Amino acid sequence: MMRVLAEVVEVPFEGDGAGHGPLSWGQIESWNAVRALGHWMPLGGVEPIAPGTSLDDVLGELRYHMCRHATLRTRLHVPPDGGTPAQEVFARGTLTVEVYDDADPQEVAGRYRDRPLDFTAEWPIRAAVVRRDGVPAHLVAVVSHFATDGAGAKIMLREARERPDTPVEGLAPLEQARWQASPPGRRQNTAALRHLDGIVRTMPPVRFPVPDVPRNPRYWRAAFDSAALPLALRALTDRTDVDPAVSLLAVFAAAVAETSGIDPVVVRPLVSNRFRAGLGGVVCTAVQAGLCLIDTAGDFDDVVERARRAALAGYKYAYFDQRDLHALLDRTAAERGEQLQIGCFLNDRRGPVPMDAPPEAEIRAALPRSELRWITRQDRPALEPLIVDVEDGPDGYRLTLHSDTRWLAPEDAERLLWSMEAIAVRHAWPRRP
Repeated sequence: MMRVLAEVVEVPFEGDGAGHGPLSWGQIESWNAVRALGHWMPLGGVEPIAPGTSLDDVLGELRYHMCRHATLRTRLHVPPDGGTPAQEVFARGTLTVEVYDDADPQEVAGRYRDRPLDFTAEWPIRAAVVRRDGVPAHLVAVVSHFATDGAGAKIMLREARERPDTPVEGLAPLEQARWQASPPGRRQNTAALRHLDGIVRTMPPVRFPVPDVPRNPRYWRAAFDSAALPLALRALTDRTDVDPAVSLLAVFAAAVAETSGIDPVVVRPLVSNRFRAGLGGVVCTAVQAGLCLIDTAGDFDDVVERARRAALAGYKYAYFDQRDLHALLDRTAAERGEQLQIGCFLNDRRGPVPMDAPPEAEIRAALPRSELRWITRQDRPALEPLIVDVEDGPDGYRLTLHSDTRWLAPEDAERLLWSMEAIAVRHAWPRRP
């Protein structure tokens, strides 16, 4: 389809919260990921525009978000030595919106994602409107993960529908950073580092047997669709009377140990931190990776209980200055004389989980529908050693595995995904005599 750029519109905005200051802990973690992966970590994509919506209506919605959310009006000041940037929130400015006629909106979104973002000179959002026969048909909106996480994106979608005119409740990133530098914030960071120190000093140094040679391309991504896994996890959750997040964590840890032969297992659950005061309704990036050490030996019900205790501590202390964790890892690695690898992430992105236990026959009948396929192989952008995203799919759960073949061989990645399903099914019911 021919792409026709019809016009470029400058959308003016102004909002509260202007100022300069350091990054918040969530921003620090996100910025470090941007640097490590070599990508601006875009979220979002293409949304259909309701019939009868004018171009001015769409531009008004974009203006509303720019005015309301300080994180979208933020640019960075990167020091010459490449260290942690400072941030500046602007009181006013303009957002450039491209308007296309008869274009492929997915192509526009892909081009926006692929083009590098200059955080010092651009807003962390790119937007376009695609018209069909002169009528707005699709909105393309791509936002950096540095500006918002998934929970913040959901807030933006909800506010686009409801258009609240009351002030945002909660702490914008500049205010978060001020609290984090205060005595209560420093106490939180100190307690978190104490927890992290206890794990990194005793954990096994690696997560998987390291392959001799990485594959080419180096970074691989797989998709595993399972209709049986959500059913088995529901039965396991009901039987063991734990939170659904705990049963998933236990199954993941057991699968890592079964695949790698390395125990205890280090897992980094991604924690939204939205349960913390002042973060629930703010568009920002508050997600941080916790750190859990889980012994998977012995009876699986004991593993579930260990996962429950590890999750309590891991979630409580997943709010800290990541720079201090990096320094701790460097010191501990030097003391132990070995490199420490903690890149084993579990990202639980599921919606509400039904709490009833389905019958065994239903779970086993779903097993033949499971499918695993490799979906991308790339050299750029980079990927972490291992991340498994778990989210709702059209027929069960979709598990997306992101891997660095320098640390995780593709055959081990496949075994890990199949093991998660098998372990959940195997332990969904009480052990039979």
